[in-house]
Amino acid sequence: MSQQIVASESEDCNEPDLFTPEFKRLKAKKPFPDLSEVTNLDRLPLTSLCISSPANKAISQYPVRSCGLKPVAGLKPCEEWKCFQFLQFPGFVVIRNPFLDGYQRYWVYQCLQSFPSDRDNVTNMSVLGDNSCRYLWQEFVQKESCTLDKQDPLRKLRWTTLGYHYNWTTKEYSEDSKAPFPPDVNCLSQYLAACLGYVPYQAEAAIVNYYHLDSTLAGHTDHSEIDQSAPLFSISFGQTAIFQLGGKTKSVAPISIFLESGDICVMSGECRLAYHAVPKILTPSPEKTIPSCFQIPDTTHHAICDCTIHNTAGCNLYTDSVMTDSHSTGVIPSCGNVDEIRITTGSSSSDSSLENEHSPQKHCSDSTAPHVGTEITTATLNNNSLSNMECLQYFQGYNSNIDKVNFRIEEVVTNLDFRPFEVYLRESRINLNVRQVLPPGWTNLQNIV
Repeated sequence: MSQQIVASESEDCNEPDLFTPEFKRLKAKKPFPDLSEVTNLDRLPLTSLCISSPANKAISQYPVRSCGLKPVAGLKPCEEWKCFQFLQFPGFVVIRNPFLDGYQRYWVYQCLQSFPSDRDNVTNMSVLGDNSCRYLWQEFVQKESCTLDKQDPLRKLRWTTLGYHYNWTTKEYSEDSKAPFPPDVNCLSQYLAACLGYVPYQAEAAIVNYYHLDSTLAGHTDHSEIDQSAPLFSISFGQTAIFQLGGKTKSVAPISIFLESGDICVMSGECRLAYHAVPKILTPSPEKTIPSCFQIPDTTHHAICDCTIHNTAGCNLYTDSVMTDSHSTGVIPSCGNVDEIRITTGSSSSDSSLENEHSPQKHCSDSTAPHVGTEITTATLNNNSLSNMECLQYFQGYNSNIDKVNFRIEEVVTNLDFRPFEVYLRESRINLNVRQVLPPGWTNLQNIV
């Protein structure tokens, strides 16, 4: 019997449901569904601002900004990221695997070994009083298994929550059920948010979902966070999945996308409260049991990626000195030349234009300095910006933790015996979902009146 994580919501029954029938079609095993209309972002060229996908959904490049923060180890320089946005789903962005080869190993290690074994974190087993989950990975490694059998106890692990622990019964967060949030996940999320233009952002809750080839995630919305203006980050590791995205009701015709290992989905703005689901995990081909991005190239030198970062015109987020290579020009890498992208589909430019849709997140600004690199819809954000001092305060935790986080990433990637993780990933997918719970400046849920 297939595993299904159910999280459906009620809505107006008078509206036609276009979401669920497509979910069931893609979920089917016999006959295997036609996947020709599932969008494969890896096959789309980046030479055009507007591309038509198989489902006739207009897709465009999403501009990335150099944020001035010291990079998280194992990420490609931001100007090399391939980011896509969708005309029909404003606020939805997909970053195609921004990780250097081999560095996803660290995050898989954290999700499988570190997070479930930490007693501060909650799993689907510990919430029922079964603390054997703390030792599942260690026991799996000791068995030296060549496969992940369906009877293996490790398959009982379905999810782990970090930070604010989501209550699956009340669908709420509580100040009484909270653990320290992992600094590495916070640094990764803050860096992604800053590069995409979402400032300030503070990761305060995360759910790690463990999928196998028979797993699905039913259609649902994420609406329990107090601050629903902050984006959601969803990071995939392992086997390819089909991600289905709709609108705020199931009456919106959904789009389906292949998500491969390392891909990151961002849901913000209008898309923040949209229905989404995972109807299928794809079985890998016999000759490619795990994605090649987990292999460490012989030429890989384990060090923070060479990316010359100086203080941006926005604010002095990163004040430490940064080593540069001999090819450094001493300027911030430019991630584009435009402040705003508008896309037309060939009809009327007035009703088919696409602007970069951002939630009311604030940007750092400095009226005395020119903008460098790509600023996203800068003009629309001038009245909702942060001062340099506010930026420094918000990124104080990032700057104090990033060196320790990067050292740990390099240490794990260099020394980890990845063989048992390979066995797990041959027929599994891990999804790290990160979100901000509180509005900026809030320190706890007790502030709620």
